[in-house]
Amino acid sequence: MSRMKNRIFLTLIAALTLCSVAQADIQSPPGHHYNWSRKLSRGLGNVLYGVSEPFQVWEKTLEQDGAIAASTDFFVEGLKRMVVRAGYGAYEIATFPVPSWKLTYRPPYYRKDKIDPWWGYSEFSPQPGALAEAGYSRTQGW
Repeated sequence: MSRMKNRIFLTLIAALTLCSVAQADIQSPPGHHYNWSRKLSRGLGNVLYGVSEPFQVWEKTLEQDGAIAASTDFFVEGLKRMVVRAGYGAYEIATFPVPSWKLTYRPPYYRKDKIDPWWGYSEFSPQPGALAEAGYSRTQGW
């Protein structure tokens, strides 16, 4: 009878050990790279380099709609995006020590840039002289 109890006891210990290992298997939780230092660098980048937004708007509009649309959209949409990005940057600099957006350090703006890069804001300011998104299909312009 004692051999049976020892077997059951050892089986139970082995099962509990395996269960505890299986529950601790998570290696990288979603959002692990959003922390206070990334929030501060995102805020500083948005304040300092948000001035590149009008030039990015110029490039996108020039490619899609032509020079006349680009010259007017440069001022209207470009300046609006620059001010919005600077406002988000100032907010993130002021609140970087605390998880303020939905109790996380994620960006406070809606990141639609993966679906529609024209209306969404990327996490960091666009790089002047290079489009942030890549064209994955070939098109022929006539």
